[in-house]
Amino acid sequence: MKKITLVLFIFLLVAPSFAAAAEGHDKTQQINTFMKKALEDYQIPGASLVVVHKGQTIFQDSWGKMSDGSPVTTDTTFLIGSVSKPLTALAVMMLAEDGKIKLDEPIDSYLPSFTYQTDSTKPITVRHLLEQTSGISAYDGLQVTDQAGRDQKNAITKAVAQLSGVKLRYVPGEVYEYNSANYLLLGALIEQVSKQSFSQFMSTQIFSPLGMNNTSADYVSAVAKGYVPGYESWFGRPIAGDGGYDHAGAPYGYMSSSASDLAKFITFMLKGGPLLTEQGHKQLQMPPADGRRYGFGWHFPRSGEKYPYHTGATPEYKSEVFFIPEKELGAVLVTNKYHELEALAYLSMMEGIRSIMNGQNPELAEMNVNAQWITLGVVLLITMVCVWSLIRLKRKASISKKVWMCTGALSVIVAVGLIPLLTTILDVPWGAVGHFMPDIEFLLYSLIAILAVQGLVTFFFIAGKKGGHKQKMNA
Repeated sequence: MKKITLVLFIFLLVAPSFAAAAEGHDKTQQINTFMKKALEDYQIPGASLVVVHKGQTIFQDSWGKMSDGSPVTTDTTFLIGSVSKPLTALAVMMLAEDGKIKLDEPIDSYLPSFTYQTDSTKPITVRHLLEQTSGISAYDGLQVTDQAGRDQKNAITKAVAQLSGVKLRYVPGEVYEYNSANYLLLGALIEQVSKQSFSQFMSTQIFSPLGMNNTSADYVSAVAKGYVPGYESWFGRPIAGDGGYDHAGAPYGYMSSSASDLAKFITFMLKGGPLLTEQGHKQLQMPPADGRRYGFGWHFPRSGEKYPYHTGATPEYKSEVFFIPEKELGAVLVTNKYHELEALAYLSMMEGIRSIMNGQNPELAEMNVNAQWITLGVVLLITMVCVWSLIRLKRKASISKKVWMCTGALSVIVAVGLIPLLTTILDVPWGAVGHFMPDIEFLLYSLIAILAVQGLVTFFFIAGKKGGHKQKMNA
């Protein structure tokens, strides 16, 4: 009897462990199945995912290949896009705790050469930059960010000089508008205060202490650690890119890292560490006041559970990280393909991971490329109309010159004005369209060329017919 009682007692002790192990195995299988389906549906060539829970890595796997044919691993280098911003915010907080930066100090104190125009007496502060409430418009920010042709030397300083003189759209501190230019300015501020390049400061003060040995904040180091071009998306299909890199972009979007390194960063954000005091660590995690959605380098969901997260995108890479302090849970997902019109579909991948970890069934959003096909259809239709119009014009013996002159003029006017019109409607610089929607850019350029040719050939035919008419009259 005593033996039976002892066996039952031991069973009751170990049964929960077996149940937890079985549940963990089920979730691992579910994540694997979910990820493979997502990568197949979205035609993503390569990805890496790490999930951490209670200080342990509970899932770690990679799929597919990079553009050079090498297999993806959790140590493979990816550009991480705006996931760079939380790392920059960490650097600012460290300098603030060292007394070298005051969060509510006007940025003029640190960047006296940077000027801006405003109708308000309120200055831009460091806090405003961190919380994306500087008043600088996203349009003006996009004018100076994601520029692949910059010289590497003093790139951040030169980009800030390009932004200098900007007219603020809003009063500083009053309106949230997500804008990478805010973090460009923070990068310059870090350089000014630390007396080091941004890359050097990040490497020595953050990457090395956290053991992020595959992470870089400059192009040369990124290449040395394995950075290769990713993939653009054309009609949903991956096309190897040219590896465009913004040398001023590390503070806001062009750091390179790996899934395993970012997992170390997320673990630090969950547990804390020697880089920050407990108070500074909590401040980084704290949701913004007044119901706003952006804190110190982190987004927070609009509704439901409030936890820090960030997505990141460059023209050829996509990343996302999140952590939930109350659950001691976090995850990192990096992929090597991007298109702005596919962003919502990609977001459903990490949402699916969160669902699995919460014991729910994950769902994948449909990747919709209808906009590309509709644009192509419009271009083909207008091409056919233009060709038919020119054939008809050439065959006609007599024409109404005023009507055809107006037709040709209208084609040229639309060709010239299409890009300015679209940028005004979308409130986005044309360069950003080309970076993040290359197929749409190509189709619109094709449409512009077709309309311009149609207009000019129409004028040519009209001129020819006018000359022929005079010769017939003289005869």
